[in-house]
Amino acid sequence: MKPGDPVASLAILLASLTPIQRLQAETTILCNAIAQVESGQNYKAIGDGGKALGAWQVHVAAWITANQWRMKQGLNKIPRTAWQAPENQRQIAFAYLSWIKETMEKDGLKNPTIEQIYIAFGWGYMNFSAAGFDVTRAPEAKQEAAKRVANIYFELTK
Repeated sequence: MKPGDPVASLAILLASLTPIQRLQAETTILCNAIAQVESGQNYKAIGDGGKALGAWQVHVAAWITANQWRMKQGLNKIPRTAWQAPENQRQIAFAYLSWIKETMEKDGLKNPTIEQIYIAFGWGYMNFSAAGFDVTRAPEAKQEAAKRVANIYFELTK
């Protein structure tokens, strides 16, 4: 690590955080890695025939789940009609990721890997759950995307 290196600066910052702050920061970093892989962080992206919207390519079911999680946290719902606002997309993606991590633990998957979390995000939680949370049972494109997400995430959190 060189002085002034942004990755080194991030590593120092992460090391200084409380466990709760670090968890939030790591979720944010994962969130950003997913947006990079899903759309190149294109907030105007529309995919899957118009079903997946924004930088995170969020489908209706995930948007609904994210809003349910937000409401349980005492946060306001974000209407899907407001998807074009980058901050709304970010908040929905963060909420959905948080829900995925919590639900995986409730379902008995302790310490899920970055790849497992991404596949639940990108393939759908129910699809991945039905596959026994086995990364090798996910579609090959999702497995490759999961590797790219993990590479970005670990580069930034090492």
